[in-house]
Amino acid sequence: MAEDNNEEKNKALDRPREFHVTPAPPYPTAYYYPAEEEPHLRDYLNVILRRKWIVITFLIAVVTTVTIFTFFAKPQYKATAMIKIDKENPNILAFKDVVALERTEEDYYQTQYKILKSRNLSKRVIRSLRLDMNPEFVPNPGKKENKGDANANLILELNKPLEDNGLSTGIVDTFISRVEVSPVQKSRLVNVSFTSFNPELSAKVVNAIADSFITLNLESKFEATTQASEWLQKQLEVMKAKVEQAEEKLNEYAAKNEIIFLNEGQGEKGQSTDSDNIITKKLSELSTALTEATSERISKEAIYREIISGDSESSSVVMNNPLITSLQKDYAAHESEYNQQLKTYKPDYPKMVKLREYINQIKKKIDQETKKVVTSIRKDYDAAVKREGYLKSAFEAQKREALNLNQRSIQYLILKREADTNKELYNGLLQRLKETGVSASLTASNIQILDRAEVPKSPFKPKKRLNIMLSIIVGLLGGIGIAFFTEYLDNTIKTPEDIDKRVFLPSLGLVPHYPDNKDNLPVEYIAHGASRSPIAEAYNSIRTFLLLSTGGKPPKVMVITSPARDEGKTTTAINTAISFTKADAKVVVIDADMRKPRLHKIFNLDNSTGLSAYLSGN
Repeated sequence: MAEDNNEEKNKALDRPREFHVTPAPPYPTAYYYPAEEEPHLRDYLNVILRRKWIVITFLIAVVTTVTIFTFFAKPQYKATAMIKIDKENPNILAFKDVVALERTEEDYYQTQYKILKSRNLSKRVIRSLRLDMNPEFVPNPGKKENKGDANANLILELNKPLEDNGLSTGIVDTFISRVEVSPVQKSRLVNVSFTSFNPELSAKVVNAIADSFITLNLESKFEATTQASEWLQKQLEVMKAKVEQAEEKLNEYAAKNEIIFLNEGQGEKGQSTDSDNIITKKLSELSTALTEATSERISKEAIYREIISGDSESSSVVMNNPLITSLQKDYAAHESEYNQQLKTYKPDYPKMVKLREYINQIKKKIDQETKKVVTSIRKDYDAAVKREGYLKSAFEAQKREALNLNQRSIQYLILKREADTNKELYNGLLQRLKETGVSASLTASNIQILDRAEVPKSPFKPKKRLNIMLSIIVGLLGGIGIAFFTEYLDNTIKTPEDIDKRVFLPSLGLVPHYPDNKDNLPVEYIAHGASRSPIAEAYNSIRTFLLLSTGGKPPKVMVITSPARDEGKTTTAINTAISFTKADAKVVVIDADMRKPRLHKIFNLDNSTGLSAYLSGN
């Protein structure tokens, strides 16, 4: 019985069958856009590990280069002197320095720091120590310099233009570049340093800078005092002429406008103390009264508008009237009694008629009293408006009278202030001229040397340990940076995660690389010839994923494609088909490559009729 069934199945398989090609149902999970995840520390570590040879190569290159330069560099020595700079605020005289233009303390110290590195001070030190003849600054033109010498570039200084005193500009620039000024925080101390290849020379130059700085400070003070005296003398003559001219104009104006009383009756601010004060006081009183009247008018206007804009009986003013309040209570009580009696008597009952008449009388009294209150409020509002208008007219008239008085005396006050100001300036200049002449002979330096420079015992540069440590740090950081930049430029796909991030497609599986000619087994038959190999297991996993991908009915038609050539489309199609046949599935593999088909070569089949012929109906 079983044999008959097998024979029938084989015959059925041998019969030619017709296949109707229908579009495959869409794959429900073909495309998806995963939410962007924040990178973790593990992701950064993976990038560094993948590009570790870039990091190591860059690190070795940087450390090697820095080490060579560090150990072959010529030692440099730094000497430091500490000086104290007090603020220029002389205690000998009450007179302030006439040259200072109200500069702040911070500006003053910043100026002194710039002077320490100025060209004028540098040239003084160069001349005093004859550094223009020192080989360190001016190498011997006839001597051949070593190519690696740190001072070889100083030969070019001879070709640079000369300063006014004959010194080379390059020598001065080189000297200034070696001077270092470091203020001590929260103090008036400053450290002055100089770097040289000769330890004795570095100490000698720093001490010379400090001495020359004090000398330059004293000379500049004396020169400034002399110039200030000459300038004050010229300004004094000009100011004297201005004082005479201002007093002459003042007297002419006073006589012409007959305002002599201002000379004797002026107050502290230049105003007269008689009628002027009375007018001003009256103007102030009118202003206060006008303000109060305006406020009162606004208040009464608000009450009046409240009454005329709505129900007068419900306004706050009417409701606060004692008589109206009493009548309203009486009205409400009898109205309530009337409504209560309606439950027993009819409206035309004599008692009810009498009660209704009494209620109407109360209502009439309420209306009469309300009209009285409204009339009273209207009268108060009209009176407030009239009072405000009267005070406003009086205030304007008083203001015009005050302005007329001020107009007559304003020009006189201007001329008087000008004359007084010129007198004060003249007296001040005269006093300063006298003090400047005295202070010229009492000039004292506000700068002193606290610690002179000593000959350094050890070189300042190069700092071998620090340089090597920094080179390691820079090498690591630079290598890591290059590694991340290389990773950023690399857009190839290496892991399933790359597919999720860049293509937004689900990953079916990962097939290991199979070297060519390994075990003399073609890669197209690896799932059949080496069924227990990792590659075969990978294709089996892909088959399982495809069978379970739709949750219900497995997909019937699958297309295997890739964006470029020679990426394993044919190999994947054949091995996937082999994996399905192992699961007792019947598979038809169609070669849809119209340019370079390979399936007929792999299976040794005739390629005269293919997919293109079927689609065209041939």
